[in-house]
Amino acid sequence: MSRRAVAALLLAAALPAAAAMYKVVGADGKISYVDTPPSDARQGKVTEFKVESYMGPAQVGTLGAQPDWAAILRRPVSVQEARASLVMYSTQACGYCRKAKQYMQSKGIAYSEIDVGKDARGKEEYQRLGGRGVPFFVVGGRTMTGFAEAALDDLLRAARP
Repeated sequence: MSRRAVAALLLAAALPAAAAMYKVVGADGKISYVDTPPSDARQGKVTEFKVESYMGPAQVGTLGAQPDWAAILRRPVSVQEARASLVMYSTQACGYCRKAKQYMQSKGIAYSEIDVGKDARGKEEYQRLGGRGVPFFVVGGRTMTGFAEAALDDLLRAARP
C-alpha cells in the first residue's frame, strides 16, 4: 500500500462520524431516544437529528478561538456544575460517553454532564465552545474531544492550579 493510501485511511479514521438519532414521543407522552427509526408509524411523533460521535484518538486543545465569554459568565451555574469543574457534553446513545462516565465514577472524579441531545441550551453552549463530537470535555480553559483514560487523566493533571 502506498504512503498516500495509508495517510488517507488514517485521516478518514480520525474524522467524526455523523449518526442519525431519533427522538420518539409516544402516544402516552413518554420520550425515548433511539438510533434507528421506529418501524411502526403509530409510535407517535418522531424527530430526527444528527449527532457526531467522535471516534478518533482523544484530542486535547483549548476552547474555541473566539468563545462568547460574556454569555458563558452570565449563564446561571447549577449546584452540580459548581461542585464539578469538569464538564462532559454527551448524548444518551454514545458508547464512548458511557465508558467515560464509568471510568470517572470508578475513579471518583467529580463532573457535570450536559446531554446535547436533550438540552437545547447545553447544545448551543457546546457548539459555542467548539464541540464537534461527543464526548466533549471542558475543564478550565482546556478541552478534549473523544475519550481515552490516559488522555483524560493528563487533561485533569494539566488543569490543576
